[in-house]
Amino acid sequence: MNKVTIFYDASCPLCVKEMTSLKYHLGTHAKFVNVLNAEAMKHHPSISVEESRRLLHVIDDKGNLRLAVDANVYLWQLTGTKHYLKMLRWPLIRPFANACYTLFARHRYKISRLLTGKSRCKQCEL
Repeated sequence: MNKVTIFYDASCPLCVKEMTSLKYHLGTHAKFVNVLNAEAMKHHPSISVEESRRLLHVIDDKGNLRLAVDANVYLWQLTGTKHYLKMLRWPLIRPFANACYTLFARHRYKISRLLTGKSRCKQCEL
């Protein structure tokens, strides 16, 4: 398997928690790029920092860009866990899952505060 590149927001506690779990499962098969790190992002000029802060961005093992729910489902399929997530791509569920993801992403800092006690961190540890 070629290495996948995952672009994540290191100021979001929930995002970092998810990436930490993915890093555990994917190990050396994934490269994690903090979109808030300007130096790291210089190596990925085709990835918009603004857009990658809005939606999860992943460059898959074939070099294709995957976004949002598609990216998340893809990553968890690579781990061989959370098989139930593939139902989020079923035609009847897909539009609802995409809408929920967009809503979650827009309010992730508030949701992080409710679930973790902190809405943001300067740069959470991955």
